[in-house]
Amino acid sequence: MPKANDSMTNATKTHIPTIVYVEDNAGDAALLDEALRESGHVMQLLVIEDGAKALHYFEVKENARDLPPPHCILLDTHLPKVTGGQLLRFLRGSRVYDDTPIYIFSPAKDYADVIASCLVSSESFILKPTAWSGFLELAHLLMKSAIANQDDLPASTTDTLPEVHAEGLLRDPHS
Repeated sequence: MPKANDSMTNATKTHIPTIVYVEDNAGDAALLDEALRESGHVMQLLVIEDGAKALHYFEVKENARDLPPPHCILLDTHLPKVTGGQLLRFLRGSRVYDDTPIYIFSPAKDYADVIASCLVSSESFILKPTAWSGFLELAHLLMKSAIANQDDLPASTTDTLPEVHAEGLLRDPHS
């Protein structure tokens, strides 16, 4: 059998990492899926197209003791019915998701009140890619976070946040 790349090897240690992407734009969801696959990452990408459905999914996962939470969550800011900010507050208010890396597409300044609540740090806020290179960078960031979570490793050497620190095209220069 051919030797797998590092992310594939790590993914097979226990099971395939699950990434939940809450996104109402099917084109953006397809681009992320393609970037993950083109990068050679083995994962399950679950796309939920509106905030109310996502909230229901997260509530079910919260109460199902035998079903682990996803390894990484990505939220769009502007969602139908329940916003990304409302989902972020729910997730960070639930002990089940304490160690789950959560990213949201928004400049951190737009969510200053959420950061002030100490529920999240500015590391959770990233910019939505506008070019293919940004989607590839996003794919690597999500997989790095998911695998660190799955393998119970620190996401960063500088703090205890569950999110791997985004860089480059994904960082808001004002956060």
